[in-house]
Amino acid sequence: MNLRLELIYLYGIVPEDTPDPPPDLEGIDEERVELVRLAEVAAIVSRVAEDDYSDEALNARLDDLAWVGERGVAHERVLDWFASRGAVIPLSLFSLHRDEDRLRQRIGVEEASFARILERLQGRKEWGIKLWRHGEAAARRLDESSPSLRAIAARIEEAPTGRRFLLEKKQASMRTEEIRAISKRLAHEVYADLAKHAVAAESMPLPPAAPAAERTLLLHAAFLVDDGRFDAFQDAVNRQAARAAPVGFEIEFTGPWPPYHFTTPDDD
Repeated sequence: MNLRLELIYLYGIVPEDTPDPPPDLEGIDEERVELVRLAEVAAIVSRVAEDDYSDEALNARLDDLAWVGERGVAHERVLDWFASRGAVIPLSLFSLHRDEDRLRQRIGVEEASFARILERLQGRKEWGIKLWRHGEAAARRLDESSPSLRAIAARIEEAPTGRRFLLEKKQASMRTEEIRAISKRLAHEVYADLAKHAVAAESMPLPPAAPAAERTLLLHAAFLVDDGRFDAFQDAVNRQAARAAPVGFEIEFTGPWPPYHFTTPDDD
């Protein structure tokens, strides 16, 4: 009989008194999820096959996006289960340890810091906000509302062909500048307004915008919100969404998420 060699897969950290998960909570590779308890915190773990998760095996599979994605879904499923029931410090995909002793040693070094962070996260959840600009809709609304663009449109209507070409180029430049200014101002105001209702807020770097994209991301932010303040936070989101929609912008509201953006010691 072949004896399966195992590694310990670590999902995240929770308070020591967190109840054990149910047997039907499936983790990576449908493995059982359990807690390894220390004095102040507990580690959320599964036991996985060393043949599949050794350094060599992992390096050979990391380019397989379907394989990685399937495990990412399982990783998030476990963290979501714990996050919906209490504080959790989520860890990144493929945090692996040779055995339980090494796991305990690694967590023990940071246990006091983990405990402080968990105390800070108790009764709070992370929510995500994205602000998008819809190019054609925003340009159309701006043409209707901007006095300067309405004025140059009227001049274009009356101008001879040669002059019209130059005015249209100026119109396009003015439109671009006004949309850029409106976008910057709206992103700042949305972030500032929502941050007033959160314990902490974090704005993420934006990817380069595709030149011909119809939808452009202007703000990607995370907010840590007290459960007791969630209604006020949601009201602010709805208010900003209602304000943005008529001028060609959209707010995407997601969550709750495991607090990936609020688990560093500096947040204490």
